[in-house]
Amino acid sequence: MVAAVLPFAVEMPVELWVNEVKNVTFMCTPCDLEELAIGHLLTRGMLKDISAIDRIAVKEDTFQIFVTTSEPVSKQLYSVPEFVLSGTTSVSEFSENIYRIPKVESDYTVNLERIISMMRILDEEAPIYQSSGGVHGAILYTDKKYYLKEDIGRHCAIDKAIGAACKDRADLSNSFICTTGRVSLDMLLKAASVRIPVIASLKYPSDMGIKLAQHYQIAIVSGALSPSPIIYAYEHRVKTSGHLLQDLLVSLSH
Repeated sequence: MVAAVLPFAVEMPVELWVNEVKNVTFMCTPCDLEELAIGHLLTRGMLKDISAIDRIAVKEDTFQIFVTTSEPVSKQLYSVPEFVLSGTTSVSEFSENIYRIPKVESDYTVNLERIISMMRILDEEAPIYQSSGGVHGAILYTDKKYYLKEDIGRHCAIDKAIGAACKDRADLSNSFICTTGRVSLDMLLKAASVRIPVIASLKYPSDMGIKLAQHYQIAIVSGALSPSPIIYAYEHRVKTSGHLLQDLLVSLSH
């Protein structure tokens, strides 16, 4: 009997060190680690811009990332998990944390068809997903270029796509990002922290994700590959055919 080779997704602990201090241990798929580090530092509010990073070194044999910066690294301003898991944070402190990011000021609009086309690429061409399944994907589109990244964790996939775009000095205020994961408050905060005005998903958002989208002026497109995608909050950012508009829009302000 010949043993079957079963598909599986790779998951490893990877340490991020910033200025010789251990910052976090990711449980992630160990690829695109430089982009992961960049995206994490920016979406957590620890750095304001990629220009603050002097050097990134990835040690693949020990699964470690070492980042040196030209300015002090701030506390994780926009992080949600430690607030939830610690069990010591009050409701008022939690609310202050999730509303401290500046609102997304952007005139960006995008056709729904463009979002659907990017979601199809994410669904059909992601290499790890096609070979083994069991991973999340994210694709960020800006200036006629897209960045597709994958990871066993939806947060890490988002960070990798954002990090890749930031390496190219892309203007994220004129972009959108698609994810295979649901848009909950933590995913929405990641988009807001780097000024992404539109986020799309195969799945449907949480109520907190929608509330934060309204506050931060971000459009959410859910069920992007379904027969009838739904647009939550700031729907004017997503252009649709006139006869489809009433079927596609859900605005909680009405």
